[in-house]
Amino acid sequence: MKFIPKKNKKGAFSDLFLLMIFALVIIFISVLFIYMGNITKDKLHDTIGNMDLHDTNGNNASQTIDNTFGDATASYQALTWIAVFLIVGMILSIFIGSYLVTTKPVFFIPYLFIVIIAIVVSVPMANSYEKIMTTPTLADTFTQFAGANWFMLNLPIWITIVGITGGIIMFSRMGKKEDEYNGY
Repeated sequence: MKFIPKKNKKGAFSDLFLLMIFALVIIFISVLFIYMGNITKDKLHDTIGNMDLHDTNGNNASQTIDNTFGDATASYQALTWIAVFLIVGMILSIFIGSYLVTTKPVFFIPYLFIVIIAIVVSVPMANSYEKIMTTPTLADTFTQFAGANWFMLNLPIWITIVGITGGIIMFSRMGKKEDEYNGY
């Protein structure tokens, strides 16, 4: 069995920023899907549901709306937990990426500065999320996202934990991969 080493893999110092951005985007897209689905279903019931329309099977327009668009809206409810699983997956990928990366000790100081910058950036991001979350229009939809809200409202703490843990994993393996390469 031949071992193929990874070349030029210096690590991704931007993983924490990608975590913050993608988590925010995933949650906002999920919230908008659920919100727009519910609004559309309600508007269809208000306009078409009041008409006296029937098909050949005896279903009226309200039943047809519930059987078609209502099922799609119900399936969007899975996004409340899918968003959490995607965030957890991104955190695990940061840890796995940190494990697979070999770095030099000189990169510890830049990594520390990047983690500090990520923590500082995460504070206004969490505050902005809270303001958007409490808007009267979207508040009902955001309350369904318990796990994602908990993550985003505690974003500085999570970025600190993930950044420090990823750094410990990355820098505790310094030089160990190079020793493995020399053995093959």
